[in-house]
Amino acid sequence: MWDLDKRAMADLLKTLWNCSNNRNNFIFRGKEDEAKQIWERASNLTKEFRICNMTNEPLLPQNAAEKKWKKPPMGFIKINFDATVGEDKISFGTIIRDEEGFVLGGGWGFKEGRMSVEEAECMAFEESINVARNLNFKEHVLFETDHVGLVNKFNKSAHDVTMIGERIKECTAAFSFFKSANLIWTERSCNTVAHLLCKKMYSEGKKYLFDMDYPPKIHNAVIRDVS
Repeated sequence: MWDLDKRAMADLLKTLWNCSNNRNNFIFRGKEDEAKQIWERASNLTKEFRICNMTNEPLLPQNAAEKKWKKPPMGFIKINFDATVGEDKISFGTIIRDEEGFVLGGGWGFKEGRMSVEEAECMAFEESINVARNLNFKEHVLFETDHVGLVNKFNKSAHDVTMIGERIKECTAAFSFFKSANLIWTERSCNTVAHLLCKKMYSEGKKYLFDMDYPPKIHNAVIRDVS
C-alpha cells in the first residue's frame, strides 16, 4: 500500500511540474499545450525515470537501513544504558552484553523527583557502573549511550566545573574497578534494549537486577540486535 502511495505521489508531482512548465510557456511565449499533451509528457517522464533507476544505481538508497547495536571488540563487554524522564519520576535501564551479543546481566530502577534530561542520563551512567560492579564484571568495558551531551561532558570533564562535571569525574574514578573502561556515543537505534527497559519498567517503580536470565519482555529486541 505504501509503495502504491509513493508511486501515485511521484506521478502527481511530475504532472504538476509539467503543468507549471506549460503555464510558464503560456506566460512567456504565448504557447499552451492541451491537457492530453501534458499528461503524455508526464507519463513519458515517469517511464524514463524508471528506466534510469533500473540501469543506474540511485544516488540515495530507497530504504535506508536502520543501524543496529554493534558487538564490542573481542575481550570486551558493552554496557548500554538509558534514562526516561517523567513528570515526577526518572527511570534508568542497563543491559550488559559480550562480544557475541549474549546478555550477561543488567538492571533497572527509578528515582522520585524531577530532573533535567542531562541529570537523568548522568544518573543512568552512575547506576550502570553500580550494576556492573554489583554483578562483579571487571573486564574491559565500553559504556554506551545515545546522549551526545553526556559523552561531550565526559570527554571534557577535566575542565568542567559544573555539578554534572563533578559527578562525571566520580564516574571516571570508579572506572578503576575495571581492567579498562570508556564511555562512547551511539545512535538511538543502536540503544533500543536499554531504552525499552526504561519504558517497560517505568510504571513498576522498583529496582531490579538480573544476570543471564534476563526479562522476557526484552527478548525480541535482544534478538533483533544480533540478527
